[in-house]
Amino acid sequence: MFKVDFEKAYDSVSWSCLQFVMCKMGFPTIWCTWIAECLKTSRMFVLVNGSPTEEFVISKGLRQGDPLTPFLFLIVAEGLFMLFNKVS
Repeated sequence: MFKVDFEKAYDSVSWSCLQFVMCKMGFPTIWCTWIAECLKTSRMFVLVNGSPTEEFVISKGLRQGDPLTPFLFLIVAEGLFMLFNKVS
């Protein structure tokens, strides 16, 4: 049995890793492109004392609260699991 506690799991997901794993798992190219575009076009802002900052672009991680995020994280985790199995 192997147990892992992922700290800041969603924040640390590499987009290129996600895309690589999706392609290796046989996802259609169009799906990989759609997910990549959804991630690349994300904009964020922070509320400071109730006032929003200027928007900024993020370059890694998955959005908390997005309904797709848990599934995308599971894809990356499955890729990690496949690597562990390959080494064993």
